[in-house]
Formats: sequence, C-alpha cells, structure tokens
Amino acid sequence: MKFSIIGFGNLGQALAHALIKSSSAKAEDIYAFDKSHEALSFAEGNTFNINALTDLSLAIKKSDVVFLTLKGYVFEELFSNIDTELLSGKTVVSFMAGETFESIYKYIGRDTTLVRAMPSLAIAFLEGVIGYTKAPPELAEIFHRFGYALETEPDNIEKFMAFSACGLGYAAYLIDAFAVAGEQMGFSVETAAEIAGLTFKNAVERGGFKGTVKAVATPGGATEQGVNYMDSCHVHNIVAQAIQKAYERYNG
Repeated sequence: MKFSIIGFGNLGQALAHALIKSSSAKAEDIYAFDKSHEALSFAEGNTFNINALTDLSLAIKKSDVVFLTLKGYVFEELFSNIDTELLSGKTVVSFMAGETFESIYKYIGRDTTLVRAMPSLAIAFLEGVIGYTKAPPELAEIFHRFGYALETEPDNIEKFMAFSACGLGYAAYLIDAFAVAGEQMGFSVETAAEIAGLTFKNAVERGGFKGTVKAVATPGGATEQGVNYMDSCHVHNIVAQAIQKAYERYNG
C-alpha cells in the first residue's frame, strides 16, 4: 500500500515514524503534503527521506490510503476545491478532532472508505494509544502495530482524544510539576527531571496504581502526609475535570 500524509506537523511526523518503524510502509511509499516548505524539507531530509509534494491532488492520486493529520479549518480550506473523483475508491483516515463523518464527507465525497481515528504522539515509538472506527482489516492491523489499538464507535472518538491524545500532554504536565518540585528542593534541573521520569516510569511498571499508593503510604509516614494533602486539594477531581474540559471542547 501507498500512503499520503496530508499535514506534516507533529502528528504527521509521528505517523511517518510509526509507518516506517512498524514496517507497514517503506519510505518511498509515503507521500507528505504540507503548505509549509520547512515541513516538506524535513519530510524529505535524512530523518524520513519520504516523498515531499506541494501538489495536494498529486499526493492523493499517488496513494491508496489518505491520512488527514491537520486542523479541521485547514482541511476545509484545502479540500474545498478538490476533485472528489481523485478520492474515489480510496481509504481516508481522519486524525482530526471534532470533524464528524458528515462534515468530512462534505469535502471528500461518499465514494470512499472513511475511518476516524485518534492516536497519541507516542505512536512514533510504537507505544501509542489509538482509537479507531470500523476499518478495513489491513488498516486495523497497521493500527495495532502502533501500540495499544482499540476499535470503537464513532461517538467515542473524542473520548480517545481527551483521555489519550490530550492525556499524553497532561501526564507530561504532572511529571514536569514533580520535576519542578525537585528543583525547588535544590536538585539540579537535570537530576530533578531524571528522578521525576524514573519515578513515574516505576509507578507505571508496578501497575495496580491504588495498590502502589497503599504500599508506599504507610500509616503515619511521609507519603501518607503528601497523599492526604493532595486529597484535601481534590487532585483526583482536578485531573478528571481537566480531561472533561478537553472532551467538551468538541462535545460541549
């Protein structure tokens, strides 16, 4: 199969990494389109060495699967005058948050196989999370090579956006807060970051998060003191509400 990636920002680049690292595609079978010459220069450079195109129609024509990895308003601008015949019989995969099946069909026509999916940037390391709607078997197989993949109903795609795609940023935010606390205690920036990263990594590897809290927070100890303070500040609720706010961005 040949793939086009329409929009070569962070998400498009993560996808290119994922396709190549998972052996789902060779570099010569991937076509990148972007309005930014800098992005295209990056696409055809040593990091990716894929085909960089400035002609959207040509990128579509050369591919079997068209990935939309751009903002909705940019998609609408680019595809407002596209010849939908070019998309006939192709599979189109939208990574766009908030763009429904109907809003996408409006621009690509209905003679396509349309899949909506929502990945985290960690697909670049084949350790991502990706939720996707019903897809052709060969495409679903590719998604599962990217990390943890799960087929879901269309109405749930934005949940994957809020909980996983946005969640990666929230997790990094919390780790950064932990690292900053270490700096405030006198650790160097590098040491604080190293300890913070390893601490969160260790928590993930142990699994059973509630059990880990219970094992570390012995009665009357220092950990319990910190956990009780976070509970008094309703940290659990703050995190849940942050994820809900992200979800409401497209479902409010």
